[in-house]
Amino acid sequence: MSARTPSWPERISIIGAAGLVGSSAAASLATQGIGRELYLQDRRDNLVEAHRIDLSDAQAVLGVDRPRILAGSPEQHADLVVVAASLPETPDGDRREFLAANAHLLASLAEQIRREAGDEGLVLLLTNPVDILADWLHREHGFTAERLIGYALNDSARFRLAIARELGTEVTSVTASVLGEHGKGQVPVFSTVRVNGEPVAWPDGAVDRVRADVDGWFERWSRLKPGRSSGWASGTGVMHLVRSLAAGQQVITTVSTSGIEGLPETFMALPTHLEDGRPRATLPELSDHELSALHEAGQSIRHTASTLG
Repeated sequence: MSARTPSWPERISIIGAAGLVGSSAAASLATQGIGRELYLQDRRDNLVEAHRIDLSDAQAVLGVDRPRILAGSPEQHADLVVVAASLPETPDGDRREFLAANAHLLASLAEQIRREAGDEGLVLLLTNPVDILADWLHREHGFTAERLIGYALNDSARFRLAIARELGTEVTSVTASVLGEHGKGQVPVFSTVRVNGEPVAWPDGAVDRVRADVDGWFERWSRLKPGRSSGWASGTGVMHLVRSLAAGQQVITTVSTSGIEGLPETFMALPTHLEDGRPRATLPELSDHELSALHEAGQSIRHTASTLG
C-alpha cells in the first residue's frame, strides 16, 4: 500500500455502521466514491440493511458506481477498518463511566477488528475518547501503534469557526489546527493561525475570546440535549481524512507519538501523513507554551489510559 496510490483504500469496513456517526461516515464515503467495496456492520442487522439500500439509491441518484455497498464482514482483509461503535454519551453523565463502558465495548470487538484488518490494514478509531482508547488498545490489546489512528478533525474545525466569528471573516479563509487531546486537553495552536495565508494581528482580548469559544463548545452542545453526537461533522470528516491520506496529504489525526522527541509516548492529535502505507506524525514548530501544553496533554492521556486496565 502506498501513500500515493489512488486506489487506496479499496476495501473499507465500518463497525458500528447503524449509529449516527457510523452511518454518516458510510454516506460520505459511498456518495464520494471512495473505495471499491464498503462493508457495513452492526448488531442491528435491520438498520444495516436499510442503510445499504438507502445508500445504494443515493449513489444511483448521483451516478456513482463505487464503492459497492455490502452488509456484513469482508471475506478478505480490509485496507481500512473504521470503528464507530460507541455507547451513547449523555450530557449530564459521568465521563469516567462513559470511558469505561466504551473500553468494555471495544474489548468485545478487539478480535473482530484485528481479524478484519489482518497484517496490513489500518484501523481508524472514532470511538471517544479517541486518544485515550487508542493508547489503551495499543498497550492492553496489542494493536500495532503504526496501524492505529483516530479521528480528530472536529476540534480544528471548531477552532477555525471561532476564529472566523471573532475576526469577521469566512471560515474558508482560516488555516488553523488543534493538537493534543480531544476535550479538556486540546491545544489550539494560535502561533500558526493564518487568514488568507497571512499571520494574524490579534485585537485585544481576541485570543481569550476564541479560546473561550472553543473550550465552551461541549457545554453549549450539551445544553441543547440533542440526544446525539455531532455525527454529520464526523462523517464528513472521515471522508476528508481518508481522501487526504490517500492523496499523500497531511491532515490532523490521532496518531502514535512514538519517536517524536519531547512528547510522552501515547496517542494524540498531530499533523499526519502516510509514508509507505503507515501513518507518520510531524511535530510542527510551536511556541514554548504550546509545546508545554502538548506535553501535559500527552501525560494526561497516558495516565487515564493506564487506569483502564
